[in-house]
Amino acid sequence: MTDIMWDSEIYEKAADAGTPGSGPAAPSLADPRQLRNALGNFATGVVVLTYESGGEYYGITVNSFTSVSLDPPLVLVSMQRTSRSLTYLLERPFAVNVLGNDQLDTALHFAGKPRSRPVTWVEDGAAPRIGGSPAYFQCTPWAGYDGGDHVLVLGRVVSHGQRDDSSPLLFYRGQWSALAQESDAPEGRRP
Repeated sequence: MTDIMWDSEIYEKAADAGTPGSGPAAPSLADPRQLRNALGNFATGVVVLTYESGGEYYGITVNSFTSVSLDPPLVLVSMQRTSRSLTYLLERPFAVNVLGNDQLDTALHFAGKPRSRPVTWVEDGAAPRIGGSPAYFQCTPWAGYDGGDHVLVLGRVVSHGQRDDSSPLLFYRGQWSALAQESDAPEGRRP
């Protein structure tokens, strides 16, 4: 493998390779809403990042989360630069709580739409976490990288856990969703 992981010349050549009239016109990137709508066709899981500050517990709902490495164990979340939580996630332990399809109230609560249903906190690791989540990852900050209008936050996983008796909460085309049941799959599409 070379030292160069991405070569801008490769990108420019690929962009220039398209010839006019060879296919449908691509939508303009000048309209961020169109790009956001297209990206919304990729269903994502929903997580709440939780942390402690000044003796209080806080959280923020995000859907940009992925695994990065097993050695060392790293995960990544993408945070808007304007997020008040960003500074805290770069300087203290945090937990990534994967939400189940029965935790929509929790997702909404930490997305700025408070609910009356109380959050069940678990205090058994580096950061507070949400009880009842299908999976969690206790993390310490590893690095932060420029991601345009976002910052890519890498966390080193120091502990984790999971429950196998639940299904995830999903986000798809701007809507909350759940996994389709096997009986809901179209005929011929079942594994």
